[in-house]
Amino acid sequence: NLRIIGVGGKAHMNAEKTAHNGKAIWVIAGNNTYIENIEFSNCEVVDLNGAGIRLEGKNLHVRSCYFHDNQEGILAGDNFESDIIIENSEFGYNGAGDGYSHNIYINHVRSLLFQYNYVHHSFYGHEIKSRAYKNVILYNRITNEDGSASYEIDLPNGGPCLIMGNIIQQSKYSDNNSIIAYAREGLSN
Repeated sequence: NLRIIGVGGKAHMNAEKTAHNGKAIWVIAGNNTYIENIEFSNCEVVDLNGAGIRLEGKNLHVRSCYFHDNQEGILAGDNFESDIIIENSEFGYNGAGDGYSHNIYINHVRSLLFQYNYVHHSFYGHEIKSRAYKNVILYNRITNEDGSASYEIDLPNGGPCLIMGNIIQQSKYSDNNSIIAYAREGLSN
């Protein structure tokens, strides 16, 4: 039940190419965490998945944050009891260039609500990759512009989803010709 809120502007967490426990700027093992008005940047690890936030607990609410120049913006681990809300935030220039790191990567959780965000310029990964059982992606700007991202939205395990009211654009430099991928790794949700 921890609440962390930046006051008087976004508090900047600049990792300067380091990470806590070789994982992220913030590794959240607790439950029911709320984070608002924080900037996360420059996280790198040897495994090429250094994140601004790595969620190992359950239930995360991120609001009005900025994630940039990390190997992963947010990386959430498997927890089928976890619900994640990300809103009014920006993700840009995240990814290690290996195609396996993304602006946002949510593993097997109960639900993802992703709304009112600006997601852009993932570095050879996806703008949004979610294995959540249920995905609701509403009213975001998901635009790779002139970048090198792969899919704009990848839901590799399918499941119930609602993608509505978004502006979605794929760069001509993308190595995929699909904008949204659904159940490409098996319909297991």
